[in-house]
Amino acid sequence: MTVEGGNISGTGSVLGDSPILQDKSYFEATVVKTGSFAMGVATKDTDLDSLLTDKAVTAWMLTNGPSIKEGDVLGCALDQADYPVQVYFYKGSQLVRQLSGVRGEVMPAFSVADGAILTANFGSVEYASMPPGFQGIIKCKSLL
Repeated sequence: MTVEGGNISGTGSVLGDSPILQDKSYFEATVVKTGSFAMGVATKDTDLDSLLTDKAVTAWMLTNGPSIKEGDVLGCALDQADYPVQVYFYKGSQLVRQLSGVRGEVMPAFSVADGAILTANFGSVEYASMPPGFQGIIKCKSLL
């Protein structure tokens, strides 16, 4: 796996450099090149050697699908202010998936394989479409 700035390519998974501590947080990834990929949140003890999926008990992810194309902006909004904790996934400003039951301290998580390239955005550039009431991740600025 290669991480250069916010660009993620190669094969494997990577976490953000800090846990998400705020109640309502948001981050994005732009699909530079399609392939196999996933984005979402995961705990520190998640196995990063393979592509993360929504089947992992320590990761809550949105995986690539036929409707996701190069240039699409995918958003992840984590709501820790409510119980159970919810994670919302967006394609542009459209909600495409919602998961509940997030447990433990989580970090932004990204996976790529099969030629996929993602560009992570933790607020270094203006967000394409952040849902109302959420804010960019305060502490996380890069990928581990």
